[in-house]
Parts: sequence; structure tokens; C-alpha cells
Amino acid sequence: MRHSSKYSCWLIYLVAILCIVNQGCSVSQTAQQANKVLVNKDAPIFDKRFQDISIEDINLENFWTRLDDVEESIDRDPIAIDNQTFARISQSVKSAVVNIYTVRLEEKDAKIGIDPNSLLPFNIPIVSSILDFVPFQVPVPFNSEGLSLGSGFLINEQGYILTNAHVISNAVDIRVVLSEKQKEYPAQIIGIDRLSDTALIKIDPDFLPNVLPFGDSDALQMGEVVLAMGNPLGFQHSVTSGLISAKERTSPHPKDRFVNYLQTDSAINPGSSGGPLINLHGEVVGINTAIIQQAQLIGFAIPINTVKEVMGMLIIGEDERGWFGASATPISNEEAAELELDSSDGLIVRGVEKGSPAEISGLKEKDIIVEFNHHPIDNFVIFRRKLLALAPGQTIDLKILREGKTFEVTSTLIKKPTETEQNEETFSDPAS
Repeated sequence: MRHSSKYSCWLIYLVAILCIVNQGCSVSQTAQQANKVLVNKDAPIFDKRFQDISIEDINLENFWTRLDDVEESIDRDPIAIDNQTFARISQSVKSAVVNIYTVRLEEKDAKIGIDPNSLLPFNIPIVSSILDFVPFQVPVPFNSEGLSLGSGFLINEQGYILTNAHVISNAVDIRVVLSEKQKEYPAQIIGIDRLSDTALIKIDPDFLPNVLPFGDSDALQMGEVVLAMGNPLGFQHSVTSGLISAKERTSPHPKDRFVNYLQTDSAINPGSSGGPLINLHGEVVGINTAIIQQAQLIGFAIPINTVKEVMGMLIIGEDERGWFGASATPISNEEAAELELDSSDGLIVRGVEKGSPAEISGLKEKDIIVEFNHHPIDNFVIFRRKLLALAPGQTIDLKILREGKTFEVTSTLIKKPTETEQNEETFSDPAS
């Protein structure tokens, strides 16, 4: 870690100003920019306290908090809104929302060689155009340090903070600033998962911090009021209000289609990434992420129930999914009628890769998977979310329907062979 005096608060404010005017640093990376790994897990920025623990050894029961005075969010009384409702919620949660400043490695290209047009005494249009195509200059990649900022929020009193993976990707130094007293804390990365764009970092607080309870994103309804808090465009601790515009949205970016997002018209801008999306009970229902840079009134958030699924992987620092080697898709109504099925619940196997755990377990093409780990497959979105939490070495149990008969299949997932291509349109993507 670098000496903390170098990143004192006055410098942090200067960084924020530079980000606002778009000079000298970026507000935050996009998920696509952060996909290339330039800082490995051996770097000092990674906290290695859980590296020898398996997911089965983790008890998440008390790792995050819940509101204890209610049983089910769907049974709660509606919140009466007045002119102070949003202010009361903001005051109760803002001390748990943090600003995250990072020094990170960036890959850039330096052109080595001579620009042939600079050798001409004056610009000759036809000749200059031809010379532009001549490869006199060769781009050579190199790494440099850049500054960026984002948001996050405290989830327990030990100082664990949730944010987006792209906010802290390739960081070599992370500083966290709380809203109260603007005090700065160094942070380390516990785990980072680029597939779900989530990350867990930790500070060592010298006080008892306020934390945000987790809600139930599945219980959200279209049209429900939510608040987004964060650090948009360098403006510290801002809050915006809006609605849940839609649920189960697929990202417009092909590589991010494993997570179904919440869509909201609450303003989420670069710098807001990693901040919490809050319901009117003061619970986190999502992690804000700026997917579409030019969007207006179209914001996205990672559902908090997705975060709950991948939390075990974040804690142990695992980012590789287990591979099963089968591709399957939901059953259409036409296929259900053709196969004389009672419903279209379940998945139909489209292919089984040679030598894969799926083939070894006896799975065949056109088999119908009706249960996953003893739970019926009646919601494809929830099923995909469950796959996000599967690491190599974990065992899965499937109930298979084949030619009118059912039987059980048990298989242990392995690391995906590097030569095997991944089909992004199948159910097995997150765990294949």
C-alpha cells in the first residue's frame, strides 16, 4: 500500500474535480473496460484471509443484516409518502454509503515509429491519404496508472463493502471515504466477480459503522418507488428517486447477459456505480451500475438476490465457475405440446459435450431437466441466478425426465477446459 498522506482528503477532492471536468482521470471504468485482468490475486491489494476456505465452510447467515421487525416484505403495509419521506430515508442510510477512489492500472498503446506525413513539407491530400495506410508506426501496449472513482455501501459492522467489479478492477490502491467527517480509509479486495459485476472490499473501521440491510429484489413490483444513492460524476453522496421500470432486463452488452438487471428511471451515472438502490423500507434491493453511458432515465441495478447467491464466491475470492458441459434452453409451449408434457416448466437438453461431467453422468440430448438441487425449475431467471454461485468442485443434483420416466443425476463440476468454447446462449453459461 502507498502512504496514506499521498491520498489525503484534499487530493481526493482534487481528483473528484478533475473527474467532473473529464480531465486527468475517468469517473469509473465500464464493465467491458475492466474485463482484462492486469492485477492478479498475488498483488498486495488482495486480502487473502479466506483463500484456504471452501464455499461449503461459509455460513452467510449473519454476514449481512436484515430488518428483524418484519417477516415477509410482501406482507408489509404500504409506505405513506409525504414531503419528508425521501429525506428521512436518505438520512437513515447515507452514512453507510461510501465513495471509492482508486489508483488502477490501465493498458494503453504507444505508437513507435515515424509518422510519414510529418516528413512532407506540406499536406498533399492524395499522398497523405495513401501514407496513412502505410504501417510506419506500430502500436505497442504498455501499462500506466490512472485514477477513477465510484460508490459502495457497508453491509456489516466489520467493514465489508459491496460495490461493482468494474469500480475496483485492476486497482493497486483503494481509498474509501465515508459521508460522516469525510474520513478516509485504505481498503483491500476480498473478492471480485466480473461475471456478475460485483466486488467485496474491506476497510478496518475505528468506529461502529452504520450498515444497510438487504431486502428482497424478487418481491419488487414494476412501478415501485426506489432511491439511488452514490457519487455520480464526482458529486459526493447524491440521492435520486425513481421507479422500478422493469425487472429481469438483459444487458445490451453480449458479455453481460448472465445477470438479469432491474431497470429504473432513477438517475444512475458514471460514479454512481456500486452504490445502493434502496426501497422505501431503507433496504438495499440492488447495486447500481451504469451500463449505457448515454442513457437518459434508463438506469440498471444488479438485483440484491443475485448478490446473495454469489456472496460465497466473493468471500473466498473465487471467480471461476464450475463446468458441467451441457447446453439447455427453456421448453416452448409448442415443444411441451409435442412432447405431451403437462407444462413447459423445466429445460430441454440441446447438447452434451464429449468427456464432460454431463456426459459422464449419463445426460443425453433431448433429456428434460425438471429439478435442480431438489428444487423444481419453474423460473428460468432464478435458475440462471443459482448457476452463478457454482464453483469447481461443487456437486449438483438433477432430476431428469426421459421417455416418460424420471431418474436422478448427480455430478461434480470441474474447471472448464481452455480449449472448449462456451456457448453464450445456453443455460449452462454461468456454470459451464
